[in-house]
Amino acid sequence: MKVVIYSNSSLGGCYEYAKQIATEYTRHTEVEWCKALFPKNSAKECAQTVDILLKDRIFRSIWKLFGKIYFLYRSLINPIRAYKYATKNNADILIFNDFDQVTSYFWTRRYRRRKFKTAIILHDPDRTAYFRRKSLSESTMQRIMDVMDIAFYHEKLPPLPYYSNKDNRIIFSHIPHGIYPPDSPDTEIAKTFQNIKNQGFTTLSITGNIRAEKNYKIAIDAVAQLPNTVLIIAGRSVTVNENVDTYRLYAQEKGVSERVIFIEKYLNNNELSAVFTNSDIILLYYSTAFKSQSGILNSLSPYKPKLIVSDTESGMAQSVKKFGIARLASPDRVAALVEAIKTYPAENPYTEHWQKFADYSSWKNNIAIQISTYNQSVTNNENA
Repeated sequence: MKVVIYSNSSLGGCYEYAKQIATEYTRHTEVEWCKALFPKNSAKECAQTVDILLKDRIFRSIWKLFGKIYFLYRSLINPIRAYKYATKNNADILIFNDFDQVTSYFWTRRYRRRKFKTAIILHDPDRTAYFRRKSLSESTMQRIMDVMDIAFYHEKLPPLPYYSNKDNRIIFSHIPHGIYPPDSPDTEIAKTFQNIKNQGFTTLSITGNIRAEKNYKIAIDAVAQLPNTVLIIAGRSVTVNENVDTYRLYAQEKGVSERVIFIEKYLNNNELSAVFTNSDIILLYYSTAFKSQSGILNSLSPYKPKLIVSDTESGMAQSVKKFGIARLASPDRVAALVEAIKTYPAENPYTEHWQKFADYSSWKNNIAIQISTYNQSVTNNENA
């Protein structure tokens, strides 16, 4: 089995995920070789790296219009380069760990005639709001699904029109996310937490890209009712619609600006490790609007931390319920969050459950299911 993995980001969750599955694929006896296609500016941290995709993270500081044009260009060129690489090297399957929805009207035409299987990993399965126009979001995502043979998802697949699969052509398969290995904690961020704790405060944290669904305002409201608590918001804005300054101003309005600390940057693995290791409680108190999957549980697993997770229908909440690894709280309610924080036992009662979650969510299990699904797809074609 010859495997190509397409991942058009040089950092972040999808990048880390691609590295892990590429490494695990090479360990499997059925796999002859596996190559992961990354942007040219990505770190060569994965032995399977082939850096033939156009660079990302450039032109951010100059000429926003030019940056947008470049984004469109790379979104068109990269999937075509992946097609050519898979074709030239006689790949058996091309896996889209990340995908280019904005230009799908164009690049998918090349994929209508292919000699290899195509699969997509739906880390963010709800693509209805990708564009401001819902109809455009749905039609572009439909173009992508039209050229897929297999679709993998984590925990839950929303009932959206582009997943209807009326002719049963696509095999949909549930896979675990995989467990990310822990890294050494960054010393500077660890000091920040320890200085706060030395003053007698309980530390809460919210990490990752700034997204409205993470309920920062509700968390700030909770801090206002918990005088011995400090909230650390560690992450950066990635869209013009979400600005850290909005939450800084809100903290000032609530009179808790000294107890809401912002670490406004993209956190590398060592910095995330420092946050995970030193937080008294980590908040995954997402709003009911959050429908996507989240790999954060798999990053947190080695640390076995105290978590508060909103009790919604998201895949993340379903995992928490299935394995009993965190405290659940009613979503979008300040009182519910305050109560969950105040009544959390000093000793984490969920620690022992994390091992079952880790066993199920291993990369070995992830790839075993992916290969089994590929074999099923081949068999279906032979019997057609």
